[in-house]
Amino acid sequence: MRVYATTADLVDYAGETAVDDNSPRLLARASELVDSLLVAAVYDVDAQGYPVDEQVRDALRRATCAVVEWWGETGDPVGAGAQFTEAALGTLRLKRAETGSAPDIGPNAVHILATAGLLAHAPRAPDRKGLPGKP
Repeated sequence: MRVYATTADLVDYAGETAVDDNSPRLLARASELVDSLLVAAVYDVDAQGYPVDEQVRDALRRATCAVVEWWGETGDPVGAGAQFTEAALGTLRLKRAETGSAPDIGPNAVHILATAGLLAHAPRAPDRKGLPGKP
């Protein structure tokens, strides 16, 4: 499994308060989520599957940190809180969310990946040169 950011990267991105003993595990989970958005992305990788281009590596690193930061801000690294619009402890009152669940990856990570051109919105066609029957 590839992990795109270290705890030192997380400190650089979100500050020291974003890091705790659980950070390495959260960075690994965040890397999995970032990978799930890269299904149609096209970029060169090394033998371990990490991007060769430094700009792509930087985008994946920052997006991974943004996911962990989002989880810290929402207090919800698994998206479970999005199931309810209200909660109470007194007489235990829960109200289900009326719309779909909130994203577990966070908007900043999506913006970082989109700006880097890693979120494909259309299929990439191969170069027509050299295809049979094509001039």
